[in-house]
Amino acid sequence: MGCDIHVMVEKRSKENGEWETYCKGNEAFWLYLGDDYNLFAIFADVRNGYGFAGCDTGDGFIPIAGQRGVPADASDNYLEYVKKWRLSGHSHSYLTVAELQHFDWEGQKTKHRGYLSQKNYALFKQTGERRRVSDDIGGPSIRKVPNEIMDEILNGELEVEEGIYCYTQIEWEETYKESCSYFVDEDLPELVKIAKDYKCSTEDIRLVFFFDN
Repeated sequence: MGCDIHVMVEKRSKENGEWETYCKGNEAFWLYLGDDYNLFAIFADVRNGYGFAGCDTGDGFIPIAGQRGVPADASDNYLEYVKKWRLSGHSHSYLTVAELQHFDWEGQKTKHRGYLSQKNYALFKQTGERRRVSDDIGGPSIRKVPNEIMDEILNGELEVEEGIYCYTQIEWEETYKESCSYFVDEDLPELVKIAKDYKCSTEDIRLVFFFDN
C-alpha cells in the first residue's frame, strides 16, 4: 500500500504572532512532494528503511525531528483539514523552513537497497547506473539470487531455466541530499524565497503535514 503526504505552508503573522495559512493568490499553498519516501523518513521517521509490507529498502535516515503531532497553534484552515481526514491521517508533525535549511543534508550519508533484473544488474555493473530498482520483487517465475550467483549467470557459468527471471539485491550509498535532490535543489529554495518575499525569518515559515495510506 502506498503512502502520501499532505503539506500546508503556514506563516507567522507579523501583527499578532499567530500562525496563518500562506496563500498563493486566494488559495492556500499546498506543497506537492509526491511519494518521496526518503523525504518522508527525514521529515517524520515514516517508511524509514522499509517499504510496503516491511520490505528492506536500506539503513534509513536520522529524521530532522520525531512526530510532533498537530500543532495546537495551527491555522484554522489546517485544523479543519486535519479534522476532515479524521483517523485516516497519521504521523502528524511540522517543521520550520529554518530547520530544513540548517539540516545537514550533505554531511550525512545512508545506504539504500533494492532489486535489479539480470539486464539492469549488468548495466549497473558496467556503468553504475541504477535503472528500475524495485524495493522488492516476487512471483512464481521470479528467483532472488545473491550477487555472486548473478555474476555467474552474466558470465555464462550458470544457465537459467527458460521462463525463470532472476533478480538480485544491490546496495549503494548516497548523501541525504542525493537521496532527496529535487526537494533540496528545487522546493527548499522556493520555501526560503517565501520568507524573503514576506520579509521575515525562515523561523516564521513552516510546513504542517501528515500522512495517509
